[in-house]
Amino acid sequence: MSQTKVEESRELKREVGAWGSFSMGYADVGADIYVVLGVIALFAGILSPLAFAVAAVVYVSTGLCYAELSTRYPVAGGGHFFSLKAFGPFHGFVAGWGLMLSYTVDIALFALATVGYLQVVVGPVLTNISLITPPYYALVSIALILLLLALNLVGIRYSSKLNEFIVAVDLVTVALFLVFGLPSIIASGALSGWLSSLPAAISSGSFGGTANWSTFVVALSLATVSYIGIESISQAAEETKNPSRVIPRATKAAIFAVVTVAIILSLLSVTLAPLSAVSGNTSSPAWSLAKYMPYIGPYFAVWVAIMGTLVCYVSTNTGVIGVSRVTFSMSRLGLLPKGFNRISSRFRTPYLTLILFTAVACLLLAFGVELSTYQIIPLIASVYNFGALIAYFYVNAAAIVLRFKEPTQKGWKMPLNVTVHRAGIPYRVSIIPFIGIAFTALIWLILVATNPDGRVAGAAWFAIGIAGYLIYQKWKGRRKADA
Repeated sequence: MSQTKVEESRELKREVGAWGSFSMGYADVGADIYVVLGVIALFAGILSPLAFAVAAVVYVSTGLCYAELSTRYPVAGGGHFFSLKAFGPFHGFVAGWGLMLSYTVDIALFALATVGYLQVVVGPVLTNISLITPPYYALVSIALILLLLALNLVGIRYSSKLNEFIVAVDLVTVALFLVFGLPSIIASGALSGWLSSLPAAISSGSFGGTANWSTFVVALSLATVSYIGIESISQAAEETKNPSRVIPRATKAAIFAVVTVAIILSLLSVTLAPLSAVSGNTSSPAWSLAKYMPYIGPYFAVWVAIMGTLVCYVSTNTGVIGVSRVTFSMSRLGLLPKGFNRISSRFRTPYLTLILFTAVACLLLAFGVELSTYQIIPLIASVYNFGALIAYFYVNAAAIVLRFKEPTQKGWKMPLNVTVHRAGIPYRVSIIPFIGIAFTALIWLILVATNPDGRVAGAAWFAIGIAGYLIYQKWKGRRKADA
């Protein structure tokens, strides 16, 4: 095989356009609200919209950092590559290992969410079986993951088309929530009633149900789940057509759409329906909310159950795409063994990483086969956040450092810039990543303090990864010395 053909076999095809790029970002993040709406209502009560709004700060700042860095360095992988460029190989590995944890858990979490909504759809038919009870919950989730594995082995073009179609339909669904829900809570006085109840609730520390300031802090850390996934656009940068133009536009559009949807749906969850209706359903909360929509409630609830199934399944697919691209890039950069960057000669897809990490996600589900929905979803969500927030911290920090290290690198730049002098040389630096660093660190510390299971699982993942990285680097050093 010629050198040119060898190099081409290491490259990924550019098949993702503007709508496909937006769909990747929205599909992974937009599906999150279908999962955590009920959990946040349970822990934050009537302050749910506030929890989502505070968590959105991390999402907006990190998303803009990704948009800038992805156009300056349009390669597969994203966060770990930026961290490597800014801080060196070890930090690049830590950031990438955090993303690998997030994406692997993403596959398991959203497969479970898919089954939760699927149960609503098929429940009238399967009268003797409940898919959300052990062991069916985990087993059906595993089957859905294996189907996505087969789809992605064929190529990203097919999985991207699936994302694009379902996201388009979901945006129509969300629009119906807004068109029918917002006028209803305004006309009925529910919105003004909610606003007037806030001062008393805040002063008393009682937010409805069992929610209080202690549980609100937990809700704040879990609300970040609603915004994890913006890096999906960056992961496919090497497969995106005209990335310097497409990625910033797709990222900004995804940020606007996701924040709007998350805050408004959380507002509807505490005004349109009784708080207990949504907080009492952790497996399909959006369906519970849809039933209270004026005029179209009974019919719309059926539609939302179907869309919840599809959107959560697309998010599962985005996790499969993301973890395979992270490991592919880390291997190519020498942060993981070379075997991880193998590409199928026929389909030009990273088949080894696709198979390996979907298998890991399936094993996670197999270990939790006896857990209920109420137990397993908050647990997996906390682990999901643990890795993602570490990676996001690095991305925000890299956006600052690379403005100094490589100031002439071309690409889109985020707004709110100030001039900073270093060694007598002026540099333009945005204040956005500084805000992102502060909020990311704060929410991660809250997560660690309030979620013991997530803390232990996340720490174990990083301990294993760092130990493996050090052993691998030592082995590489010995091979170079022997050569």
